[in-house]
Amino acid sequence: MHTNIQYINLSWAVVGVCESRAMPLWKIIPAWCKDMADGIHHYIVGYLAFWHVAFIDESRLLPCHDDNLREEARRKIDRYIAGHQPVETLPRFYLVMLRQQIAPMESDGLSRVYQM
Repeated sequence: MHTNIQYINLSWAVVGVCESRAMPLWKIIPAWCKDMADGIHHYIVGYLAFWHVAFIDESRLLPCHDDNLREEARRKIDRYIAGHQPVETLPRFYLVMLRQQIAPMESDGLSRVYQM
C-alpha cells in the first residue's frame, strides 16, 4: 500500500502522518485550529489522555530544538512504518517524543513509536 507521509514538528515531538486520498488530513482537523501543527498537537494530546497512555500537562513539556534528534525520530518512524504497513486508508499518526519525562525514553533520547 502506498502511503503519503507528512512530518509535523511539535516543540516536544515529531509526528508522522500517513494520509490517503479517501480521507485527507484536513478533513479531521477542527476548523478553529490556527494551523496544521496546532491541530495535530490538539489531536495527539487528546488521544493520549483519552486512551490513558499519558496525561500531558502541557506546561511541563520540554521543548527540544535539536534538528539531529528530529531527523533520527523521522528515520525511526520510517523504520516502524516499513515493518508495520497500514492496511486501512484512514489517516494514521506515528508519534515519537523527544526527551520527555512523560514516557520511557530509549538511550537515544527518543520514545518508542506510538501509532494512533
